[in-house]
Amino acid sequence: MNRNNNYISVIVSAYDRKKYLLEALKSVTDQSLPRDKYEIILVKNFNDETIDKFAEQNNIQNLYSEDKRFSGKILEALSVANGDIICFLDDDDVFYPNKLSYVHQKFLDNEKLCYIHNKFSAIDENGRTIAYYNDNPDFNMSSINIKKEIIDIKSLTKVTKSIDTLMYLFALESGMPIELDSETLTYYRVSSESVTHAFNDIDSFRKFSYNSLNNILNSYVQMLSIFHSQKVQKILKHKISFTKIRLYLFGGNRVKLRDYLNILVSPTLESRTYEIKVAVASLFMKKYTVDKLYKNEKAKQKYA
Repeated sequence: MNRNNNYISVIVSAYDRKKYLLEALKSVTDQSLPRDKYEIILVKNFNDETIDKFAEQNNIQNLYSEDKRFSGKILEALSVANGDIICFLDDDDVFYPNKLSYVHQKFLDNEKLCYIHNKFSAIDENGRTIAYYNDNPDFNMSSINIKKEIIDIKSLTKVTKSIDTLMYLFALESGMPIELDSETLTYYRVSSESVTHAFNDIDSFRKFSYNSLNNILNSYVQMLSIFHSQKVQKILKHKISFTKIRLYLFGGNRVKLRDYLNILVSPTLESRTYEIKVAVASLFMKKYTVDKLYKNEKAKQKYA
């Protein structure tokens, strides 16, 4: 298919969740960017008459996938994507109306640009703005816009968690320009639908947190074999050390001194102050910290 440069493919992914999917899709079809400059690829594991009809009426590629891995769904969408630029949208998030036109122009202005991370505004399940801050350049797939050419498909098949981090590291490893943009272009939804697990008690919370962090740790370790630049290696080793510390809170192995030292001196994408607080908590306030985290999670489930 012949397309002009900077043609955009928007990949919208969903697994089991459909409550906000139609709203997400409408936010992509209602963009100010002319439709001949972008395509929409929906990948999901269910059929829904309303959603499928909307997809058909709006020329959306509608892929059915049983792959539970987020990376697997992304791979399937990338295999049919015609765009030079890939934008991602989670099923419960929403694009601002000018998102794609803004991103399109940015890549036009700098043809060497390979990655844009835009800011987001957090909303609740009713679309009301709420306080939520995370300025990390590798957080939230719905804020990531990346050149397709720097996505290593083979590497993507090896990693199952932290795909947003993987995308950012692809960009860093490429050596091409990256833009951490101050423009807010995405609504990031925090709701009961986006809570990944319902906890009946603190033991189930502890077990779930341990398993999740262990999977994330394994993904970071796998990424070490993918990336070779010193800069990316240092970031990954930092993430591994910090994840080990978080794991220790939930019953993981005792953390070595070098991991604590690593979070003090090596490059980080997180808030170093936050990391130090977690490190101190893992040493002196494990039970108190886990109890507090559990109560916070229960509150989110109740009021989100």
